[in-house]
Amino acid sequence: MQPLRIVSYGLGPIGVRAASLVLERKGLTLVGAIDTAADKVGRDLAELLALAEPTGIRVEGDARAALERLRPDAVIHCTSSFLPAVKEQLLEAARLGIDVVSSTEEMLVPELQHPELARELDQAARAGGATLVGTGINPGFAMDFVAVVASAVCRRVERVRCVRVVDAGTRRLPLQRKVGASMSTAEFDERARSGGFGHIGMRESVALVARGLGLQIDAIEQSLAPVVSERAHTTPFLTVAPGQVAGIRNIGAGKRGGETVVELDLSMYVGAPDPCDEVFLEGEPRVHLRFEGGLPGDLATAAILVNTLPSVVEASPGLKTVLDLPPPRFRP
Repeated sequence: MQPLRIVSYGLGPIGVRAASLVLERKGLTLVGAIDTAADKVGRDLAELLALAEPTGIRVEGDARAALERLRPDAVIHCTSSFLPAVKEQLLEAARLGIDVVSSTEEMLVPELQHPELARELDQAARAGGATLVGTGINPGFAMDFVAVVASAVCRRVERVRCVRVVDAGTRRLPLQRKVGASMSTAEFDERARSGGFGHIGMRESVALVARGLGLQIDAIEQSLAPVVSERAHTTPFLTVAPGQVAGIRNIGAGKRGGETVVELDLSMYVGAPDPCDEVFLEGEPRVHLRFEGGLPGDLATAAILVNTLPSVVEASPGLKTVLDLPPPRFRP
């Protein structure tokens, strides 16, 4: 069986990690890299991956030209959190019949907030013979898909609660900025009101859990609040002083008749103690899963993107969710 030919599209911290993993896998061959940043275009990928030897792969800025020339089996796509921002990127791949695994958070359940756009992507993917799916560590696994998979041992499930505690001080700079680390509370509130800030994908995670477990809900609610630091914390990128924002507390709830049947509780801030991921299923039997230390977000996101590639290539064309594919697994 020939290795799958892969292009890495978007070379930020997650894209770079994913490209490195592709290079490690015998069943995958990295054939191209795409990014529009002027300081990356034209450079050998080895420079961005801190490799000693050149890869022979030059970063290209013209995505359409690169995809048309290379015609890979699939693309690992890591460019933006928001579906409207990546619409044209996904359509280009779909029309060329190139499968896509995307880290775009709103791609987890694309029709939830963008039904018309989702229909357009699905039609293009079916017409072109491509499969498109969104995944990641969160959304895509820790606070949604794990709960669905854990239900395999249940006779019935009545309620779901997922808890994720992340020390943002161990994560990449873009994430620390996204959760407001080192901001004043006034700046945090202003950014929160403007939207597109904090954790993206909470609504999608609630929707995926409800859909995957057949829990009928009639409303999805969420709250976002700053976590204010009581002492100074220094990360490799910034310092959080006492009284400044260290990160966020984000709670999502799936409601049915006013009752919460899906609760997702995310704390992500610099200095968070006892990081962990937990899943609680109320039903028969009751299930409690705990990942001590928590799942390492940056590495785990890159890994799940790469581990999803074979299933996406094997799937029928169209816009999919992780519920439509076999559970991803490590394939050496």
